[in-house]
Amino acid sequence: GRNAGGTLHSMTANPPTNLPSHLKRVVIDNGGHTCKVGFAGQSDPERCLLNGVVKTKGPTGKVYVGDQYEACPDYSSLQYRLSLERGCLVNWDTQAEVWSRALGADVLAVNPADCSLLLSEIPMCPTSIQDTLDEMVFEHFGFHSYCTRPAPALAALSIAAQQAKQQAPEASAAPPMPASLIVDAGFSATHVVPIFGSAALNYGIKRLGLGGKLLTNHLKQVISYRAYNVMEETHLINDVKERLCYVSLDFDADLALTRFRGKKNTIRREFVMPDYVNSMRGTIRDPNAPAEPAAAPAAAGGGAREEGAPPPQKKGRVPADRAEEQALSLSNERITVPELLFHPSDIGLEQAGLPECIVQAAEACPPDMREALYANILVTGGSSRFPNFEERLQRELRALVPSDLPIGFTAASDPTLAAWRGGSIFAAAAEYDSAVVTKEQYREEGHALCRRRFAGA
Repeated sequence: GRNAGGTLHSMTANPPTNLPSHLKRVVIDNGGHTCKVGFAGQSDPERCLLNGVVKTKGPTGKVYVGDQYEACPDYSSLQYRLSLERGCLVNWDTQAEVWSRALGADVLAVNPADCSLLLSEIPMCPTSIQDTLDEMVFEHFGFHSYCTRPAPALAALSIAAQQAKQQAPEASAAPPMPASLIVDAGFSATHVVPIFGSAALNYGIKRLGLGGKLLTNHLKQVISYRAYNVMEETHLINDVKERLCYVSLDFDADLALTRFRGKKNTIRREFVMPDYVNSMRGTIRDPNAPAEPAAAPAAAGGGAREEGAPPPQKKGRVPADRAEEQALSLSNERITVPELLFHPSDIGLEQAGLPECIVQAAEACPPDMREALYANILVTGGSSRFPNFEERLQRELRALVPSDLPIGFTAASDPTLAAWRGGSIFAAAAEYDSAVVTKEQYREEGHALCRRRFAGA
């Protein structure tokens, strides 16, 4: 009733007006790591920018804002100042720099006064942050109108459209699913959000304070303890995590494999680190793979020596090529890092794993909704891109959910862009006009109107 009352009040006291047709509708998915920007109705964003500012090492360090970071000649020892901390927008000056870059001539090339803005935010965003955001949008940038929506709710729109496309033509008349459960494994945290219609149900939202950033930091600590000091090499270790880590479907068996040396350890890989002179990106090597030059006889006869002495196996000319390279050897790190999503207690976080979070979110909703929620679980967020993530989640969930309830999973076609694509769909729809607050309305009624209208989603 509160939401309905808020909407009614806003319609009578300050009725929503149709937006002028000349307005450009800008969609910004303001993520913890990347900021996706583009226009409503497009299938993909114009640009994905780093949502922060980066400074190179040294007393005369150069500063890169947003997508300028991609042109950085040396990714080693960079200092990051991200706009969001733990999912909340706190570094306002940094955010203003990133948005100015995004709206400027090099990216979108728009005047905010001629634009309506749709912005994503985290679920259950603190009111003080939302109020400051109103001021930044209207008073600092001067947008004509704007609207915020929780990122998982936007991602649900995108995945629902994806589901409709994948249905058989004869099933196109089937009604859309009434409810869905969004699993958003992002950079700062992982959220499980039940959605009914198009509204997030706040009483069922669960947050696991563990995302891609913490996984990268944990991998940095482990490698720094076991091999090289890489505590300042965030970009490099993030690349290692994304390319080498995966979710194990049988963690105990795989962990036992990593204790072997030599060819019995099929999990071990070597990551040859870039020198940022000849190579800008690391390469992956399987130490068990046969060497390219006819090395099969040597491998056949040298199995016993492989454990302690790799150089004899690699023959005379190869060490000359590899003498100066630095290679990280990763074995159990490949599976123990993503495992934290399922067992945060491994590093002392007293929180439930992701499967338990999903059950808690569904159980917090009315009993009549639970079957629909379990049948339509939507997976998005960059941390869901680990291989086997969805299959492992489905297995563990099946053990926790009553057997008479079917479980259905749909993964976003591109997990990092799902929220932006949903925003693009929403901002192009007819109901968007009645969801926004214009600058004039904000001047009359202030933050209270924004809170009422944005919460009434």
